[in-house]
Order: sequence, then C-alpha cells, then structure tokens
Amino acid sequence: MADNKKICISCKKSLALSYFYKSYNKFDSDGHLSVCKNCLKISINYDDLNTAKDILMQINRPFIHNLWISSEEESKLKNHDHFGIYMKTLGLPKYRELTWKDSEDQSVSQTKEKNDDINYEHNINEQYNLDQLKDKYGYGYPDEEYTLFENKYQQLKTSFQLLTTMHEEYFREFCVNKVKETLAKAKGNFKEAKEWAAMVKDVAEAGKLKPSQMSKADLSGGLDTFGQLARMVEENYEIMPLLPQFTEQPKDKVDVTLWCFINYVRDLRGLPSCEYKEIYDFYNKKAEDYESQMSDNSLEKDDLNG
Repeated sequence: MADNKKICISCKKSLALSYFYKSYNKFDSDGHLSVCKNCLKISINYDDLNTAKDILMQINRPFIHNLWISSEEESKLKNHDHFGIYMKTLGLPKYRELTWKDSEDQSVSQTKEKNDDINYEHNINEQYNLDQLKDKYGYGYPDEEYTLFENKYQQLKTSFQLLTTMHEEYFREFCVNKVKETLAKAKGNFKEAKEWAAMVKDVAEAGKLKPSQMSKADLSGGLDTFGQLARMVEENYEIMPLLPQFTEQPKDKVDVTLWCFINYVRDLRGLPSCEYKEIYDFYNKKAEDYESQMSDNSLEKDDLNG
C-alpha cells in the first residue's frame, strides 16, 4: 500500500484514500473502510433493502430505517447517490460510534415513532388543559387540533390590539380558521384550504385584525394627539396631585438661575440672600392657595347645581 493509497479488498485496485468511506472502527488503522465506495455501491440493489443491510453488516455499520428514508429523499432532491448520503450522515458525531449491532429495523422504528407520539400527546395534556381549550375555542374539533389553535393564538397575540372582548372573540376564530387552512393544505385538499382562507379573510376584516385596517386611534388605544391625552387625564384624575413636587434643593439650571436672580434683586434692595428652601416654601404656599381656590370653585358649582 503506497502513501495515501489503499488496496480495495473487493476489486483489488490500489486507490487514493478519497475513494474509500471514512471508518471510525479501531481496526481500520488508516481511518477508512477496506472496500472502496464504488464496490459498495454496485453491490446494492435499491429494490431489495436486504442488499444494503448485507453491505452494512459486512462493514459493521448500523442500518437505521428513518435515516435511510431521509437519505433517499435527500438523494432525490439533490440528485446524489443514496448510499453515499447515508454513509456521510453516519459520519456525524452522534452516529460514529454505532455498529451493526446498533441497527434499527422498520418495526423497531415504527414502535419508537408510536411511543414518541404517545409521549407527545402526554406532554400536550400536561402543557394545556383540554377542557379549558374547548371552552375557549368551542366544542366539536378533534382533540389534537385544540393545541394547534392555542399555539397559533400564543404566536400571534402580540401582533394584534385586542381592545375589547369582541376583538378577542374574532381573534380566536381567526386562529381556528388559520390552523384549519394550514391542515387542509398539508393534506393536499386545496379546495377546502381555499374555503378556510376565505373565512380567515372575512374574520380578519370583520374584527379589524388586518394591520392595514387599523387607524392610529386603534393602535394608540383611541389617542391620536397630546391634546386628547391631556383631556383624558383631566377627565379621569384630579389635576392637583399631578403638579410638580418641589424639593428643598434646586434640580436643574433653571432653578439655580431663578435662585441667583432672586438674590440679585434682594441684593439691590439691601436684603440678605435667601436660601433655596425659602423659594421652596413659597412654591408650596402658592400651590396650597391654588388648591384652596379650586376647592372653593367646586363648592360654588355644587351650590348652583343643587
């Protein structure tokens, strides 16, 4: 065997190592199988799965049914060799240490898939309360679809402004119809999918769920301007508690400038400088006077209305 070459034990040709699949078996000292890629491929009859299993058993590599099927699908898409893709996938870290004794036949694979489905349904029942979902979306749908409805609801709810219970009702119906449309497409029933799509559109328009239908007022909770915001505050809250809460120390340059100006005027009049606390006390007195005036006006209105 020359450097970087190897003799295939099947065709007896001396070939570069690139013509051999990589091996993770400790008995293959050069890290490659002893049979070249071409000899392996021509030994396989894809109409007889047992020929592939025989080859894999000879080279001590596992047969994993799901992996074989996915490799076949990939080979059709990419127009590559089926067995080559399968062997390349077996080279991934999670498969490297597997040998023929780790093989999984179709019956085992189907049993595993069935168990996975059971575990999935169990997890669904733990994650969601089916009775609550039926109350939320209505009765009569297959049990497994309620989870799809809720997943769609949780996925999209942040994209919509659900301001009223009516918006909420339309949105739930929107999610149901959208899931039904997707399921119909997956089954190849495009006529049914088209009907569900029409209902999705109708619900979206009726509930103003389409972004193009939403006005600025819809997106801002009914407030388009600062004037509307101010009016809403004045109508719902007392204005006095919203006035600035003054402190005994200046907060910014305006406070300091005002303090300096007051002391400048006092100095011109021969008066001592004041502390900022005195300005603070003046603010509080004026605020109390204003509050008292507002209270008196309110009482006068009550007397007139009474």
